Amino acid sequence: MLEPNDNFSPARPVPPSPPESRRNTRGPGRRGVLRLLLALAFIGSVLVGLGGLASAKSGNGCSGSIAEKAVCQARAQKGDPYVWGGKGANAFDCSGLTYYAYRKAGLDWSYRTAAGQYGYGVSKGRTVSIRNLRPGDLIFFNWDGGEIDHVGIYAGNGRMIHASSGRGRVVETDLNSYYRSHMLSSAVRPASGSAKSTDGTKKPTAKPTSKPKRSSQPHTQPDQIPVVVVPYAR
Repeated sequence: MLEPNDNFSPARPVPPSPPESRRNTRGPGRRGVLRLLLALAFIGSVLVGLGGLASAKSGNGCSGSIAEKAVCQARAQKGDPYVWGGKGANAFDCSGLTYYAYRKAGLDWSYRTAAGQYGYGVSKGRTVSIRNLRPGDLIFFNWDGGEIDHVGIYAGNGRMIHASSGRGRVVETDLNSYYRSHMLSSAVRPASGSAKSTDGTKKPTAKPTSKPKRSSQPHTQPDQIPVVVVPYAR
């Protein structure tokens, strides 16, 4: 047997090497995959929503008759700013909006001003009474009894869509007493045939005028002054 001495030391066991870290080699795991899928789904929904807004704004989903499409096109512009002389696609004045809406709906016309659009209706026999309004009819206004100052498109249910200089944008609003008191008695139905009166006869074609009478103008005197006959006294 060996005897101990100072130069002898028993062999010490070498500790095993620590296992190599697996943090950088592991996959995302279930939670990571779930988060990734949720993020992709969110991005997809945002893109679909933006696409829907763009489609609604452009009015590509409008269908029906030309008048119905025109109302749809005008409604798609709600919120766009009022700019004098603007005719689209993102800024309008009153007649620019109605011009744009009917052009987009398929009506090939070039009547850019409110007075021109009213004259178009008169010359083509397409005027109708404001008592018989239908969606798509153009309604006209004057504020001081002179020339036509404003035009909007009738949206149905006593409402109209118009580019409002007062509000500074395209809006849909009720035809309240203020608007009705300044409406012309005749509207224009651009996409229809010749207008007919209530008895079924065709209205005669009149020359365009830039100063139509206001519908609210009161009658201050009868159409014909009555003649008083005094008996001859003998």
